[in-house]
Amino acid sequence: MGQGLAGYILRRLLWAVPVLFVVSIVVFYMLRLAPGDPVDTLLGQRYDAEVAERLRGKYGYDQPVYIQYVKYMRNVLQGDLGVSTRHQDFSVKEVIVPKIRVSATMGLFALVIVFVLGIPVGVYAALSRGTPVDPLLIGSWLFLDAIPVFVSVIFAQWLFALKLEWVNLGYEGVFHKNIILPVLLISLPGVAGVARLMRASVIQVIGEDYIRTARAKGLRERTVIISHLARNAMLPMVTVIGLTLPGIFAGSLFIELFFGIPGIGRESLDAVRAPDFDVVLALVLFGSTLFVVANVVIDVVYGFIDPRIRVGATRGG
Repeated sequence: MGQGLAGYILRRLLWAVPVLFVVSIVVFYMLRLAPGDPVDTLLGQRYDAEVAERLRGKYGYDQPVYIQYVKYMRNVLQGDLGVSTRHQDFSVKEVIVPKIRVSATMGLFALVIVFVLGIPVGVYAALSRGTPVDPLLIGSWLFLDAIPVFVSVIFAQWLFALKLEWVNLGYEGVFHKNIILPVLLISLPGVAGVARLMRASVIQVIGEDYIRTARAKGLRERTVIISHLARNAMLPMVTVIGLTLPGIFAGSLFIELFFGIPGIGRESLDAVRAPDFDVVLALVLFGSTLFVVANVVIDVVYGFIDPRIRVGATRGG
């Protein structure tokens, strides 16, 4: 199993290289051929043709696109993601790393809340199937999911900050109590999706022979639910959790805008609008790499959870 699974992981990682290479080419050429020039944006109303030409030479924008790409990729392989024209020559790492850290911390808090609430809600709804509790429970969370974020943000700020004065609206760090409100606004709408998937998975598993056998042996219902039902129903959730992980680094644009949070969501929008070529490219490559790695991690976790997948990987190796 070890060699087969290791070989499978290695093949997946090797396939990731050409995928990321193609993504980098497409995004690089799209940015260079699209209307807009970082130098024009940088100079604004102070535009001067001579100064603009000098800046294009400084950043390499005066060279053919393919030469720009080769130089960019060579620098990337050396760990240099370029410089930000919008932030006055700060390196891309200096611009995006602190903001990714903020968004990732908030996203991790939100992810934990989504699954800590969504999984038991889904299990309870499935066990209550055929009673009014099932549609009422799922429908309540779907109602929260249906509220547009700009509506929920304004209402939450009015109620919890202005009326009840439980929190302040200013950003004071990701570990300050003020961050609770934006984290809840990010996480609570996502509970419905997790709960519905978990409910469907439990309903599918609940009719299996091993569940009936466990009950026939006289095991307590709590033991049957936790050790047999929920554990086997969790397998599809591995995919959801794995594919959700890259999203915690993306930030939430509306939440960051409304609460003044210096996250990567707002930075991404500003970088695209500028345009800030190197920042946009770094964010795309970072997101693509996370997505590829998440898929590999999902396969590895499946291999440890389901023995049949281990056997398949071994035979494939």
